[in-house]
Amino acid sequence: MEVDQSWGQKAEDALGLASASEAEKLLVMLAATFFPFCSDSANDIQCAAEMPDTTTLYRTLVEQIPAILFTASLEGGISEAYVSPQIEQLLGFTQEEWLNDPVRWYQQIHSDDKARWSMDAAQMLLTGEPLRADYRVIARDGRVVWFHCEVKMVRRTDGRPWFIHGAAFDITELKRAEEALRRAADELEARVEERTAELARVNAQLRSEIAERKRIEEELRRARDELEIHVEQRTVELVKANEALLREIGERRRTEDALRKSEGTLRALFDCAPDAIIVIDQRGYILQLNAQAEKIFQYGRDEMQNQSIEVLLPEVDWTSWCDRAFHLGEFESCGQRKDGGLFPVDVRLSPTETKEGRLVIAVIRDITTRKQSERELREYASRLKTLSRRLMEVQEVERRRIARELHDEIGQTLTGLKLTLEMGARLPREKPQEVFGQALEMVNGLMATTRKISLDLRPGVLDDLGLLPALIWQIEHYTAQTRVRVEFKHHGLEGRRLPPEVETAAYRIVQEALTNIARHAQVDEAVVQVLADDQTILINVEDRGVGFDPEVVFATNETSGLAGMRERAVLLGGKLTVESRPGGGARLTAILKTGRNEVAS
Repeated sequence: MEVDQSWGQKAEDALGLASASEAEKLLVMLAATFFPFCSDSANDIQCAAEMPDTTTLYRTLVEQIPAILFTASLEGGISEAYVSPQIEQLLGFTQEEWLNDPVRWYQQIHSDDKARWSMDAAQMLLTGEPLRADYRVIARDGRVVWFHCEVKMVRRTDGRPWFIHGAAFDITELKRAEEALRRAADELEARVEERTAELARVNAQLRSEIAERKRIEEELRRARDELEIHVEQRTVELVKANEALLREIGERRRTEDALRKSEGTLRALFDCAPDAIIVIDQRGYILQLNAQAEKIFQYGRDEMQNQSIEVLLPEVDWTSWCDRAFHLGEFESCGQRKDGGLFPVDVRLSPTETKEGRLVIAVIRDITTRKQSERELREYASRLKTLSRRLMEVQEVERRRIARELHDEIGQTLTGLKLTLEMGARLPREKPQEVFGQALEMVNGLMATTRKISLDLRPGVLDDLGLLPALIWQIEHYTAQTRVRVEFKHHGLEGRRLPPEVETAAYRIVQEALTNIARHAQVDEAVVQVLADDQTILINVEDRGVGFDPEVVFATNETSGLAGMRERAVLLGGKLTVESRPGGGARLTAILKTGRNEVAS
């Protein structure tokens, strides 16, 4: 390849060296720094003599830099004078192809970045200010490669622009990582909005159900009032009709027809009511019921008529219930279907006195869904309260441990260091070395203690290298501290990063499980197994120790960390189970959802 032979001279002038000899001396110093093949100062002159010429040294240094370095002459228009071999590795073009085509560099710039590059280059040529910007370049195979460019212009001694030189660094992976982080943030925001909308819909549904219930109750009240008024009116009419029976036979027939039509309308309203309506006599027997009652209790109308109400409401004692019907109003009870299944119901009583005796209209609503929602809310509140209490306990324990370590280790070391330095200050000036040595040893111990406390709080290897290195470090550290050997098996974690919250949860679950083994299991061996696929990560921690009763531990909320581990798994859409019995060892299994937000190592 033919390369501009004045390149070395241009680099020498650009560096501001007075002569070629000074440039050679500088290159010898750089070579001695980066390639220390001469270790004896007596041989420096001989080694310098064996160094290659200045141009070769410049080229060797430039071509070792992991970036595309280039120069371009400004005399007679911009044209490439030199480009480093990394052009072929990053873009697929050889040096000859790149330099022989004077417009290739502009053709390969991404179409969306050409106008910006032109403006930036013009600004640099007009003002002489360095160009620093990011651009996309199209490789030979069509890939889009991101480069961060650093370009400067060199002038001649008379101030005229001479040439430009610069470096282009591949930042494609950085850009991909930024895009992955942006997508993760968008997805999280979308999930939050979705959850908010879901809660709003549930709230609106509850308000709608409450309003519907009030409306139905108001309609039933109006229907009852209308029915009473209508019955009174019809009674008056019948009395008059009886007095004029002989004279108004025709009128009576018309009145009877109208009565039948009215009863049909009432029956239709009665059957279309959304709740079960049952008319009961004073003995507790069912006289009438609507279609909704057949649907709820799964009996036919003929099967329920003349049956005791206690068949449908087994918790009701009708003997005492009927006497208090006027005062009971609305209450909750338990209904029983034909198949024997029990379900919660809301009962509203409306007693009335008739000529035949006291009747009670019972409006019954199935509240299974409402009870289930209330139970789930209570369970969630209980778990949340337990978790909050557990978090406070863990926080206080951790604070006490840190305070104890600061007082017992760092505090005592600082006190000893203070006394040592005070003693050294009182010694003669020619005898402080031994005291300073002791002080230095104390400072080193203090730094080691501080680093240990920092690693116990959160190991940096988890954030820097990922879950697998962090677990290996934790197990080695655990074995050294507790003398409990751990057999570690894993699959699917090599060279892979999971979402931070998944890595943290998995690490803490393994850490807490091993801590429980060291405290309670009374064994010298344990097994940890971590298996991961595209969607989940499975964690098994097993020992053959004294064992325990998991139900008792969860019920008494003992501070074994099991509740905290379970909440970590549930928050990630997973679950945690514990299998154990007294004297039979223990096995903890956690399944976590990993999702698709992974970062390639």
